[in-house]
Amino acid sequence: MRIFLIIISFYSSVSLASYPEFFGASFSTAAIGNQANLDAFDPSNNYYVPAVLGFSDKVNILMQASSTATHFAPISNVTKTNTTNSSSTSTGSVSTDYQKFYGGGLHFALPIGYEHLGTLGISIYLPIGHLMETNSGDPFLPEYVMYHSRYQRTNAYLNFAHKQSDELAWSIGTTIGFQASAAINSNLSLGGNSIGSWAKARSKIDPSLGIIASIIKKIERSKIYLAYQQEMKSNLHASISGEITNPDLPIFESNIDSMIFYDPHTFRLGGSFDFGSLEIFSGLEYQLWSGYKPPLIHIIKTGGAIVSSNNFESLRIRNTLNPRIGAKLALTNRWSTSIGLGYRMTPLEGDFSGSGNSIDSNTYILSTGLQYRIVIWSKDVNLGSSLQYQQLEKKRVIKTAGQEDGTAGNKIGAGGYYIDGYVLAASFGIKFNF
Repeated sequence: MRIFLIIISFYSSVSLASYPEFFGASFSTAAIGNQANLDAFDPSNNYYVPAVLGFSDKVNILMQASSTATHFAPISNVTKTNTTNSSSTSTGSVSTDYQKFYGGGLHFALPIGYEHLGTLGISIYLPIGHLMETNSGDPFLPEYVMYHSRYQRTNAYLNFAHKQSDELAWSIGTTIGFQASAAINSNLSLGGNSIGSWAKARSKIDPSLGIIASIIKKIERSKIYLAYQQEMKSNLHASISGEITNPDLPIFESNIDSMIFYDPHTFRLGGSFDFGSLEIFSGLEYQLWSGYKPPLIHIIKTGGAIVSSNNFESLRIRNTLNPRIGAKLALTNRWSTSIGLGYRMTPLEGDFSGSGNSIDSNTYILSTGLQYRIVIWSKDVNLGSSLQYQQLEKKRVIKTAGQEDGTAGNKIGAGGYYIDGYVLAASFGIKFNF
């Protein structure tokens, strides 16, 4: 049984999108509302519009550290257990105190070829101190699924950008995901003989790739772009079995399936206009979420004494349209400041009154930032920071009558609660141009 629990806790995680999608690719892009700043010398544009990197023949490097903290409204005096997940009914409080996140980002734009054949863009996001930390959350209680551990993983984006002319550039590249599988078999001795417990395991992780493509056009003092990022699913499939020796008794034989992470199909359209000391940015994201699955671990009995898991989650998924607008103002030849506004539609539609407790809400985004440019050995070095405030749209959740399985009683979460709260995200970094 211990092996069974280990494999679940190791692989379980919320199936959601990446850190830069929610909080910006870097301090410079987060400050203008989580969108491209279209600076050819800013390698973090490799996430949004990698084609713009084709206009630069310099080596550009950006490094940053970030921190994210959630502050959600408390959920108190709601039903926590009923006969669908326990032998008795109880009420109480549900924790919404999620841990803070500390992460880092590295971006590189490297010219290729003696006569600048193109530019290689590389972006990596990772939690500080480890590669990935996962947390599926409680399978029954209310869960802010877009924020609980969703960004505590390593992401990588690789693109090639080419300047077709002085006004036009394009790019092609990939985002990297993975598919994980495992097989676990254990034999647990109860001590009635000299045979000890044993187990054997086999696991495999295969990479999977998603297409990224973009194009950008310069028109006098403005730029217009179109970009596409393919859907990325990272799945887990594990087969687990175990038995007891003396007496011989099969305990469990089952399959576990879960969508570990999910990035939606994303289309981006936007541009910028340069007024000299003031630059205005606007962008629109359209995301296809039809492939999203809630963060549940499905246990399917194939033998033994265990029972397959119930699946009461009933979500209505919709595609989202997310506008952004931002501005950057040069205060002096060294100092500049930025501001941005954004709106994120939640892909979870409905009032959450039915079965299941994956919750989210539309979000309003306000961001700002400050940059300082210095010159070291004739090379530009930019220090920058950003601060972002995300306010969730307040929504009252009232559960309908009856338990999740249709029998009389209260659903989990009954008693009512508010979806409400805010998120703070801050970043600090440095950018080099060689």
